[in-house]
Amino acid sequence: MWGSNYMAINSDQFEWPPLGQDRAVSFLEKSILSGKLAQSYIFSGPSDLGKTSLALAFARNLWYFDRQEDLVRDNFSSLNTDLSILEKEIDKKQISVEQVREFIKTLGTSSFLNSYKIGIIKNAELLSIEAQNAFLKTLEEPREKVIIILITENVELLTATIASRAQILYFYPVTAASVYDYLLASTEVNRSLAKELSAASMGRPLQALHWVENPAEYSDRSDLVKQLFDFLQMDLGERLNLIETFSKASDFSADKVKVYLHIWEGLWHDALLISLGDEDHLRYPMFRENWQKYFQAHTGIDQSYQAFLSLKQLQQADKYLRGFVNPKNILESLSLYF
Repeated sequence: MWGSNYMAINSDQFEWPPLGQDRAVSFLEKSILSGKLAQSYIFSGPSDLGKTSLALAFARNLWYFDRQEDLVRDNFSSLNTDLSILEKEIDKKQISVEQVREFIKTLGTSSFLNSYKIGIIKNAELLSIEAQNAFLKTLEEPREKVIIILITENVELLTATIASRAQILYFYPVTAASVYDYLLASTEVNRSLAKELSAASMGRPLQALHWVENPAEYSDRSDLVKQLFDFLQMDLGERLNLIETFSKASDFSADKVKVYLHIWEGLWHDALLISLGDEDHLRYPMFRENWQKYFQAHTGIDQSYQAFLSLKQLQQADKYLRGFVNPKNILESLSLYF
């Protein structure tokens, strides 16, 4: 059904992508087996953890379990009409109320095999207020055998009313070992590179997989990591000049700045671990000696506290970025704190 890269985790009758999200998988399996299914779910957590992959797996497992006498496990193409996926249009900033109304209308049609109709909303935090209100009416008047899954990086970005009517599953970055196992099970990458990618992915298996499939992007990413580490060693004037260079690039955007924040998070995470004497779980081990030299040159600073404050600033910067604050202004603000 999903190819040889997928395996059963807890039950022989179900198949799930091996993403390390065992708690979510176990909960969903128990829900299917017990028949205690929510009308709506929220899959909340950082990107590249496999939230959408798990939502699709949940749909297929539910279809198979519900109508297994009528289905061949390896062929679900006939059920495409029972799956609806809603996401932001390319040229829009939000998911419109018109999109939601059409989505709800599609879910209201009859199922192909009198089974479940399943809708998936990707990046649900991008639902406009009007769209969320329209969606709320559907939750208040649930239809039999209709399940909606909202995918979001942060459930707090949805209205409290929607969150209160849904079953929330939280997804967290997995261990580097889990990402490593996932890569070996899913690709033919050599073990040395798999270990490197697993550390750099910061617990995001799909990010590591993407780098395996796009080595040029990983090379560019490695260059960017080096540049952003160097940024931390610059004086304020040099930092502002580099930010000006970043902002003039053709691909400069909020999404690009989000990548910068993600990398800095990993770098300061490593700094915190090194300052505490724990160097076994570094995300960028190639900078171990650089950090040690940095700390030696700043002996009057509480290194752990500095790393902690930097991580807090990055969390705040991420909130501003989600709130549509100018990306360049966010970088300039961070340049004062690092």
